[in-house]
Amino acid sequence: MVLRSVASRLALGVLVGSAIVLIVTGGLLLNHTRDQMLRQTEREAAAVSDAAATRIQRRIDSVAKVGQVVAGLLSSRRDQAPALIHDVLAVNPELIDVSAAFVPRDVNHLRPEDAPVARRDASGLLVATTRLSDPEPYWSTTWFVRGLNCDHGCWQPPFRSAARNETLIGYSVAIPGKDVPVIGVADATISLGWLQQLLGELAKPEHASAFVADANGDFLAHDWKSYIGTRGSKPLLSAISRQQSPVRITPEEGGRVSEPVWVYFVPIRGTHWTFGLSMPEREVLADLRRTYLVDVLLGMIALMGVSLITLVITRRLMAPLNVLADRAENVSRGDLDFELPDIRRNDDVGRLTRAFDQMRRQLAGHIETGQRIARDQARMASELEIARQIQLALIPDPHWLADDGRLEVHAALRPASAVGGDLYMYFALGAKHVCVMVGDVSDKGIPAALFMARTITLARTIATHARSPSDILGTLNRELCKGNDTCMFVTLLCGVIETESGLLSLASAGHEQPVLHAGGSAILVDVETGPALGLDREARYPVRVLTLLGGDTLLMYTDGVSEAHADNQRLYGTHALLDSVARVDDGANPEAYVERVLEDVDAYTAGAPAYDDIALLALTWHDTDAEGARIHAAVHS
Repeated sequence: MVLRSVASRLALGVLVGSAIVLIVTGGLLLNHTRDQMLRQTEREAAAVSDAAATRIQRRIDSVAKVGQVVAGLLSSRRDQAPALIHDVLAVNPELIDVSAAFVPRDVNHLRPEDAPVARRDASGLLVATTRLSDPEPYWSTTWFVRGLNCDHGCWQPPFRSAARNETLIGYSVAIPGKDVPVIGVADATISLGWLQQLLGELAKPEHASAFVADANGDFLAHDWKSYIGTRGSKPLLSAISRQQSPVRITPEEGGRVSEPVWVYFVPIRGTHWTFGLSMPEREVLADLRRTYLVDVLLGMIALMGVSLITLVITRRLMAPLNVLADRAENVSRGDLDFELPDIRRNDDVGRLTRAFDQMRRQLAGHIETGQRIARDQARMASELEIARQIQLALIPDPHWLADDGRLEVHAALRPASAVGGDLYMYFALGAKHVCVMVGDVSDKGIPAALFMARTITLARTIATHARSPSDILGTLNRELCKGNDTCMFVTLLCGVIETESGLLSLASAGHEQPVLHAGGSAILVDVETGPALGLDREARYPVRVLTLLGGDTLLMYTDGVSEAHADNQRLYGTHALLDSVARVDDGANPEAYVERVLEDVDAYTAGAPAYDDIALLALTWHDTDAEGARIHAAVHS
């Protein structure tokens, strides 16, 4: 229900849209900041690693230098080896022992001077001894053989000293000879305790752990002492071999860690050692996560604030529109008498309010006009209905049967609109004649209806003084030509029948030829026609005379029948009319002819609106005693 208002939906849209923007931009910013922090951490780690590597290198360089100096001196002072190495050990307190092992000249006659060694015990006292007392002949040990091949010196693998209970490591240098390239090995041994101590003295980042690994990947020193002497994980060794620093190691990759860590390392020159720093990714990005969460929280608070402000402003701006919406409902109910918001603004709302007010005024005017038009139309419809009733009152009843039963007439009038211009008429002329007429006025509607009424009135008056349809039409024509400035005219078929003999006289003023149904067939009666009434005062109308026999029916009609059409624009036509009449059973009354033709016309037009008025009049002669030949002749007056 809350979201039904535009203000609420707009505020929600602003909130959702801004949240999407915040999430997208926040994600991009988080990724960018993460990269920045990783690079910053990398730089810090590189600085610490370089510093540590330099300190370690300086320390081992001094040991290497001692070893190289001792080897150089012993190349020419073999016999002074015990005293020399004792003096060197004495002036280098960081050394644990110094050895001088020569290739034996005769293993069966070994001398202490062949392998002297000076050691510093745990209390710092110097002890001179010899490697001849070692369990294994020194010349066959691995360190001695490796040392013979280290012309420029090399670090031996670390080893555990049971006497000192600490890990030691020796630097060996081959002693050059005068006649042979190598005569022995000079070795200086130090404890790795200083290396472990140095790791503890480094100014490492919080939560970082340092390590030093040798060429095999074994940890020489490690902040996690349990790792000392063990070998690094496969991902770490692989990264060291590829010099890929930094490297991200995860437990899933086989790293010896419980969570993802970043490892930064640098090689220590002069050795095959590697100094490294390991930092948990969680700790590296901890500040970033905290900052991001704070930023997100502040961003959400800002979005809520913006949405709230948007809601308030929108509601204030939409208030006049809400009033207009309520007024629009009043308009839909037809209530136009209401107050509109005070118009003091020139913005869109002000323009809309003014336009709404103008629309209301125009709508009120249109409604008033519509109501007036509706009243006028109702009055006009009423007047047309009255005119229709008056027009129908001018024509006789649809059905008439003579007293002797020999003549029967049935007619129908179907205006295309409320009133029309077609007409039919029949009335008695004295005691022995009946006059029948069917006509069609040139126009439609009220003018045609008035012209039709005038025609009927004049025809009835004129027919009382004339007996021939030619005279009736001639006189009626002259009367209709008077004052006919609108040049309206009427086609009219007039017939006079003798009620004793069935002799029928017909005259046509431009009207359709009638249809005679006799003996089961339908034919057109060829009636020579004059011009329509109302156009030519001097017009003449020939008469066609024929005798009706018992059962004959004469059908008179207007062009609303023959010219009826539907959407295909094809006219119903005379042939269809003759076929319709021919299908009426012999002996049928005239009503059957009228109904059959109207049904066929309706079926042909398929319910389409009537194109023209229709008037039909069927005249049936029932005198079955009538015999003799049919008179069918034209008479010209």
